[in-house]
Formats: sequence, C-alpha cells, structure tokens
Amino acid sequence: MKKSILVMTLTVFCFGLLLTGVEAYPEKPIKLIIGYEAGSATDLIGRTFFKHMEKELGQPFMIVNKPGAASALALRELLDAKADGYTLGMSCSVNVLKIMGHLPKTHHDFDVIGIPLLTGSVLAVPSKSPFQSTKELVEYAKGNPEKLRLSTTSKGAVFWIHARYFERLTGAKFNLISNPGGSSFIATQLGGAHADLGFAAYRPLQGQIKAGNIRMLGVTSEKRVAAFPDLPTMKEQGYNMVVSGWAAILAPKGLPSDIYKKLLDAHAKVVGLKAWQDFCTATGSVGYPEYTGEGAIKFMDQDAEIQKPILEEIGAVKK
Repeated sequence: MKKSILVMTLTVFCFGLLLTGVEAYPEKPIKLIIGYEAGSATDLIGRTFFKHMEKELGQPFMIVNKPGAASALALRELLDAKADGYTLGMSCSVNVLKIMGHLPKTHHDFDVIGIPLLTGSVLAVPSKSPFQSTKELVEYAKGNPEKLRLSTTSKGAVFWIHARYFERLTGAKFNLISNPGGSSFIATQLGGAHADLGFAAYRPLQGQIKAGNIRMLGVTSEKRVAAFPDLPTMKEQGYNMVVSGWAAILAPKGLPSDIYKKLLDAHAKVVGLKAWQDFCTATGSVGYPEYTGEGAIKFMDQDAEIQKPILEEIGAVKK
C-alpha cells in the first residue's frame, strides 16, 4: 500500500514538474538573431513584430544583428544553438542558400515558426533622376549596358535576386552595387544619388521618399497597394515581374513539441492582430496568419521552385 502511494506521489510530482515547465515557457528573455544589418527591411519587420510577440509571450526579445552572406552567418549560429525555444532567427533567403552554396542547409533543417508578412519590392530612383517611368529607364539601360548603377543587397538576398530577375525580364544590364546590409543601405545610396536605381522594401525608403530624395517607379506586387495607390505595378507597365519579399522566423531543429506549439500559436495570433495588419497596410505588405508552421514551409518550398531557375539562369547556382 505504501509502495503504491509512493509511486502515485512520484507520478503526480513528475507530471506537475512537466506541466509547470510547459506553462512557464518562456521564463527568461529570448534571443533573436537577424541575418541583416540594423535598419534593414528584415530588421525593421523583426523589431516591430517581436514587440507584439513580447506582449503575447510575456518576455523580452534580445535582438542581435549578424549580417553577411545573405544571412548564412546568422543561420550557422542558429544551427549551433540549443533547441529550447530561447534562440530564434530571421532570414529571407534560407530556402535558396543551399542552392547557391552559401549554406549546406535549407528551411527543412530548422523548425519554421512562420512568415509575418509578404511585401512587394519597390523600384526606386533618386528624385533628380531623368527617368519618369520604368519604360524610360529600361530603354536607356538597354542602349547603355552597365552604365546605370543599381544598388542592391548581398548576393543571394531577396532584393539581389529581384534585381537580377529584372535584368532577365527586360534584357537590360546594370552595374550592380552589392552590400552586406539591406534596404537601409539602398535608401542611403539612392537618397544621396550614389546609385541610379534600386529594388528595396518600402519601409526603409519611407524617410527618404517623404524628404523628397527618392521617387518610386513601380512595385512588384500582384496588385497596387493601399499605402501608395497611385504607384503602378510592374505588371501594369508591361513587365511580368510579380515577386515578393519575405522573412521567415526560425528555430533550431528539435524544439519540444509544446514549446513549438506555443510559438506557432503566438505567431498566428500576432499576425492576425489589427495593429500588425495596419503595419502591413502602411508598408505595402500583407500578413497571412495561415503562413505559420506548415503553411510557411509550403510557401518557402514553392518560392524555392520559382527562384531556382532564375538563379540557374544568372549563374548563381553552385555546381
């Protein structure tokens, strides 16, 4: 009898410890590794999104920027981290880095939390640029190969791919100026007229646009966006360039199932918040709660299939 009582007591005690651990997560701040510089599009998205995640999870996020190799440096650190829910990462290139030889892993080697938003890429020029339309710019570029300076991100990053895709679609050739950071660097170059054009997310360009230093010529989304309804899509202008920028939230593979579920639930809830949807609208983006977990994995699988032939054609695939 005493033995039975002891076994029952130990069972209840162990179950109580397990339950307490589940309910308590997170018990301390969570580290978020962003694979791009501070002020980049992914950085701005991450900092804004995780302010809402902090409220949902009850713990602060410590953001660490680790730019380089289209986020491969940050992802290597994430791969080495403990799968306990206290280290997360953000990347917009994780699904194609293996194709390009930057990292021998894909998004399937991580636990995917979700994709907070999709954003169209904006084609922008300095305000004093003589080009008033995408057509004018393309016609000049085709007659003057590699004369126009196109500011872009590091090789393999999403806006670099968009820039090379634009070359492929139009037949124009540009002098690509790559940088290890992100859209904030592109905004600085365009705002100071150190580049002739660039593809970037809208949010980092916003300050320079409002200051009158940058003009937008087109957006790569399927439809015009509410934040700038007068801006035509690339498709409207005769260029079938419908592509999106995105950033995935990842964790080391092997999270405890209960912690993984808690992160998935928090992600879906935050994406559905009116405050986040308003942020998406203001930045020319869209947020889908269904791009959480398996929904995000499916999207990245499809996106990799779209990007692979582009990368092959421009010689960016490692043989």
